[in-house]
Amino acid sequence: MWVAVAQMTSGAVIRDNLAVVQQLISRAAQSGARAIFLPEATDFIAPPAQVAELTRSPDNAAFVEQVCALAKQHDIWVSVGVHEPPEMGEPTRCYNTHLLVNAEGQICERYRKLHLYDVNIHSGPSILESRTTIPGTRLVPPVQTPMGRIGLLTCYDMRFPEVSLTLRHQGADILTFPSAFAVRTGAAHWSTLLQARAIDTQCWVLAAAQVGLHPGSTRTSWGHALVVDPWGSVVAQCSDMPPLAPTFCLVDIGLGTMQKVRTEMPLWDQRRSDVY
Repeated sequence: MWVAVAQMTSGAVIRDNLAVVQQLISRAAQSGARAIFLPEATDFIAPPAQVAELTRSPDNAAFVEQVCALAKQHDIWVSVGVHEPPEMGEPTRCYNTHLLVNAEGQICERYRKLHLYDVNIHSGPSILESRTTIPGTRLVPPVQTPMGRIGLLTCYDMRFPEVSLTLRHQGADILTFPSAFAVRTGAAHWSTLLQARAIDTQCWVLAAAQVGLHPGSTRTSWGHALVVDPWGSVVAQCSDMPPLAPTFCLVDIGLGTMQKVRTEMPLWDQRRSDVY
């Protein structure tokens, strides 16, 4: 079944980002995709001082409503990363949320990012996501879709194999990592980590990505949105060459490939449950 894994450059103006999302969803549907996977923070990327206000703005509420409407209009599933305000309290922070919207335009699952990107890289960026973001408290079970059972994760979660392994234990066929990965760590680890998670779990891995310098911000994202098959091979990847226009890679993620890998290399049938 064909899916689109997108790459774009969100800025601080939510309406501009929505216009890009509209184009991507329309183009993906016209290309025959049954689902499109959009990056982390698709609704906006802005300086930390603006995050609370933008999260609670009418434009941000409208963003999610419009994504749901587009999913229904184009009969396509949509995975998208957004900022969500908490139900109560925490006036200066938000959740980094991964929404899965079905082809009827209904939000069928939401996952709040567990592992926040709090890093201080020598001679590189210092990013403390916890200043603006509330960590999630739970994994959500894989969601049954026409593509297979989808496990929802986000960006930095890829560094923690336990969450991917847990979703595989729960029956995941596909792992998703919408991301806004930093450039230095992206160059070193992006593809390696995603391939490792595919090899660990024998799942398809889909990683939509933010790319380039974000308008209204000093932040730059690595890009290289990609798809890894259950054997661990990168089978599609978006270009990082200018101009960095919104784009996607289109891949047929047949579950037959996954079953073949799992049959020929039965890692999970040979687990030493008596030991660990």
